[in-house]
Amino acid sequence: MLLMSAYRSPYYSQLLLENFANPAGAGGLSAPDVTGEAGSRRCGDLVRIDLQVRNGVATDAGFRAYGCPAAIAGASEVVRRIRGRTVLDAARVGWASLLADLELPPERRSCVEAGVDALHQALQSLISRDVPLTPQGGARDPRGVVVGMSGGVDSAVAAVRLLEDGLHPIGVTFRLWSDPACGLDNACCSPEAVRDARDLAHQLGLAHFVVDLSQKFYAEVVEYFVAEYGQARTPNPCARCNAAVRFGELLELADRLGAEWGATGHYARMLQPEGSLARGQDPDKDQSYVLALVDPGLLRRMLFPLGELTKPAVRELARERGLTVHDRPESQEICFVPDDDYRRFLRERLPEAPGPIVDREGRRLGSHEGLYGFTIGQRRGLGISASQPQYVVALRPEQQTVVVGPGEAADVHRVVVGEVVLHRKSLPAQAEVQLRSSGGSTRAEVETGPEDRLILSLSRPVRGVAPGQVAVLYSQNRVVAAGTIIGTD
Repeated sequence: MLLMSAYRSPYYSQLLLENFANPAGAGGLSAPDVTGEAGSRRCGDLVRIDLQVRNGVATDAGFRAYGCPAAIAGASEVVRRIRGRTVLDAARVGWASLLADLELPPERRSCVEAGVDALHQALQSLISRDVPLTPQGGARDPRGVVVGMSGGVDSAVAAVRLLEDGLHPIGVTFRLWSDPACGLDNACCSPEAVRDARDLAHQLGLAHFVVDLSQKFYAEVVEYFVAEYGQARTPNPCARCNAAVRFGELLELADRLGAEWGATGHYARMLQPEGSLARGQDPDKDQSYVLALVDPGLLRRMLFPLGELTKPAVRELARERGLTVHDRPESQEICFVPDDDYRRFLRERLPEAPGPIVDREGRRLGSHEGLYGFTIGQRRGLGISASQPQYVVALRPEQQTVVVGPGEAADVHRVVVGEVVLHRKSLPAQAEVQLRSSGGSTRAEVETGPEDRLILSLSRPVRGVAPGQVAVLYSQNRVVAAGTIIGTD
């Protein structure tokens, strides 16, 4: 050891040599609470990190590693940095600081990244258990905020703005289910996207956690999506995810980490003092529509740092702060169908149910392979020829029939809304109503019907309103109610 401490290598730093010659926690723990593994023998480095955690503190840690000296030293340095530290401190450990402190060139990144990946795999396992994540008796942080980070520019800038406002953000990325037939390269929850989100959080000095919600997401969103199309309805999976999965899980994690708030990069606003959901300042990016089904009690604990910004302003802010994602293109597809072919996705999951395409008089114009390939108001891709443009005006699942007609036949004058979420105790007699995620809003008279349904009489006809979509009512840009469209006429 004395000889090693006096040795100076032209290839390795003194810190790396000390970790390699006298590794901390070598051999791992005999009875760890959680473990994480990363790398592979095929790429040359394989690391396992063991953690023992009591009341939110890593009381002990160890590792096992197979690979080059840099990988072994990197795993040892990870152990040194987390022993006796809080879970939050451990979640701040990233590859960039290790690479710099061990004085390794950029091309050796993968050597230290294996240990960091293994640590965060262990933390992901810890999160999935019902154990304390903060020291016992610790006070709730009134400035603490758990911010959802996807690896994209919006969530990264949201975290930056929270920091600059003097808050204490903690990054979290949800691992969701994605169609395995597509691969994961461009999925929002792919390993690459999760790693990008973690790197962005660490670049900002934030702790970062990954929560595996794949099973819950599949049950609440994917199965719902397929079932709705199976009943000839057109669901909105983003609105469903926000209401049934994302926001509740985000705030549950905030509670476990002692944080008061949650935050996302949605373009929407929470207006004070009453804490009401409102449209984002940029009408081209407003996302209040897909948030309106979320329980208002949850929304009152949410922050939306981008609500006053435009998309160009967000990209410019990211560029000024040196965030590499400032020019990353936006993803438009359904997140769990990365190839954007949702008809293929449904065809693989719904039984074959071919049927006729008919006009309003019942004359057969063609045939189809399944109602899931159509939505009310659709004009293109019908597979028929006619003397004038034809629109889908009705879907009849009992007879597996698609009914088409001229444009005016697809116009809707009245909408019935169920599963209503009230954002105010009393509803106005009139409101602006938005009936799909894009396309603007129209004025409507509002009545309460049986079974707490809402009946909306539209001031002008709206073409192509599909049952299953979300209806959101606004008054002076504030959300007053939302629900699922269950009928039109």
